[in-house]
Amino acid sequence: MDTSSALRDVVDTMADWDVAAPHQARALSFKFTPSYGLHLVVHYRTPMCSTKQFGSPLSLHHQCQRRHFATILEAGIATSLPCGPLGMIWVRLKPEAAMRLMGERPRYFLGAGIGLDDIFGARRVALLTEKLSEAATSAERFSHMRAFLLSSLRPNRAESIVSRAAALLRRDPCLRVRQLATRLDVSERHLCRNFGAMFGMGPKQFARIARIERVLSAWAQGATWADIAYANGFTDQAHMINDFTAIVGVSPAELVRMPI
Repeated sequence: MDTSSALRDVVDTMADWDVAAPHQARALSFKFTPSYGLHLVVHYRTPMCSTKQFGSPLSLHHQCQRRHFATILEAGIATSLPCGPLGMIWVRLKPEAAMRLMGERPRYFLGAGIGLDDIFGARRVALLTEKLSEAATSAERFSHMRAFLLSSLRPNRAESIVSRAAALLRRDPCLRVRQLATRLDVSERHLCRNFGAMFGMGPKQFARIARIERVLSAWAQGATWADIAYANGFTDQAHMINDFTAIVGVSPAELVRMPI
């Protein structure tokens, strides 16, 4: 969906899953792979339960998700399973602008499910949930979610070096740290130190995750693994597989064979 002009620089994607029939909802599962984006999840019906996996199924970790939370998945695979009627608004924020909504550095959300009540206040989130549950269409729910986000938006300050670096890496994850520092007119040490303080990872790891997202996007569009490796700056297909496995926990071929 299109966001308003005021949110365009902050919100990357917004989606609504609306499955009111319990038996239909329980037949679904949602798999999430590592992403540089900060994700906001609001359940307006029954919250889902989730598992997180890295590598073999023996490393599965089960947990019941909070009803409304924010998170960044930096490694592994998260699978969410509906426990009843499903109603979920999902928003992905652009990493370079997430602080304008969250008021916290993205690194605090790495691998954590931080409740939206703690960020925006329980009363405001409860009112939003009520509006979402009463809405008859996705268009109405998107409208309520946009209004909530707009009311939470902080003033746009001068763009920091780190924010500019993140935006550049999203557009071109093949950029080397030295190239990035040169383009931003800072030292590599200064860039890496401040980037880590903001995102909880260095620019190199951020770029690796961005490339993994591109790999999955290209595969979904029907490209071959060899073509994907070449197009995304890997030295060869083996290099892509090794990098992918180190972050996701399984190879690309293993991931796409998993049931959805």
